[in-house]
Amino acid sequence: MTSQSGWHPDPVPPQPGQPAQLRYWDGTRWTEHTSPATEPAPATQEYGTHPGQPASPSYPSYPAYPSYPGTPGGVYDGQPTTPDGVPLAGWWWRVLAVIIDGIIIGIVAGIVAFPWARDVFDSYRDWFDEAMDSGSSSPETSQLQSDVAGPLAIITLINLALGFIYNVGFLMWKQGTPGKLLLGMRVRLRDRPGPMPIGTVLLRWLGQYGVGLLGLVPVAGCLTFIYSLLDYLWPLWDDNNQAIHDKIAKTNVVRPR
Repeated sequence: MTSQSGWHPDPVPPQPGQPAQLRYWDGTRWTEHTSPATEPAPATQEYGTHPGQPASPSYPSYPAYPSYPGTPGGVYDGQPTTPDGVPLAGWWWRVLAVIIDGIIIGIVAGIVAFPWARDVFDSYRDWFDEAMDSGSSSPETSQLQSDVAGPLAIITLINLALGFIYNVGFLMWKQGTPGKLLLGMRVRLRDRPGPMPIGTVLLRWLGQYGVGLLGLVPVAGCLTFIYSLLDYLWPLWDDNNQAIHDKIAKTNVVRPR
């Protein structure tokens, strides 16, 4: 088979009564994406031929290779697609998947980080008790900040570690987190289907969540918030429905069904 990616006649023989179809070859293997092949046009007598002379044979025309949104053929049923014609996931579907994943990670992180969360709660409770007992004078907040700084840093690192394992692990295993899989979505390279290399998955995680490490630096916390907000909103105006972390990793979130 040629190594050139594109639409080719399906190597799987059609069932009786089933029309011929095309299948997409990504350059290394056949994918699950198929498209009906156009039936051959009926043979007609060309100008200048004589009765009894066979007309020139006609051949089936295959669908053009789907192109990027913004160029002819870059949409499917009004929805933008990848170059090989797979529909892209809409922004609201992606937001819903992030919410589902956040709930799952939050529950697991809450269980793992419970001892340190309890220390933070106890520190605030002791500070409020001291404030109530002292009457008009307020207790020093510097000691409170010192008491909660360590546990809060540990809780943040636990959330980042669990998020890393959750996102990178599921993207390498299933090409989607449980939230995306539940809604019929997958993450893939924009220019070809199939599993993503580990480097792509790591770049995507760094662009989406790795910047959260800067939140541990007080001055950079505000910039981290602005970047994260832009990252989540970027698909709303991007022609390829890509967030910033998608552009960094050259990926797309697709929703085939």
